[in-house]
Amino acid sequence: MTDKGKLFYAAGLVCIVLLLMVSGFAAYILCIDNPAITHIADAHIDSFSNGLMTYASISMGLILTEFALLLTFASSPFFKNWQRTGKFKLWQTVNLFAVFTSLAVLVSSFVLLGWEGTLPAVLAILAMNVVSMAMVFIPLLMVAGHLMRYNSEA
Repeated sequence: MTDKGKLFYAAGLVCIVLLLMVSGFAAYILCIDNPAITHIADAHIDSFSNGLMTYASISMGLILTEFALLLTFASSPFFKNWQRTGKFKLWQTVNLFAVFTSLAVLVSSFVLLGWEGTLPAVLAILAMNVVSMAMVFIPLLMVAGHLMRYNSEA
């Protein structure tokens, strides 16, 4: 990786961590003392927790499959430029964030069953997971389109 690539990686990592923190904090603040959220916690916490468990299980499977695809396509000529510029390493790091936040959603959904008061924290974790999943899959769609176009030209 070039020096500019290392700088891009460091700056990108700081921006991504800040974005995840802001999204989680915003979700937490929106859920504190919100009557609609309190209604969910009082009446539907079991259903909500089960839905979160299902979401987390599916997202774990998707993100691990995507991570395997990322490593499979690492030798593609398209990624050589990404490896020099730091984009590839940044994408790998975002994948790890997505894996860990998916795991955190799964664990927190179990905790939510026992302590309904953790709902704002669970939704903050969920917001960070959704943002990290979007940051993973949007480049994947771009790369898939580029690879399909590249293979059709060859």
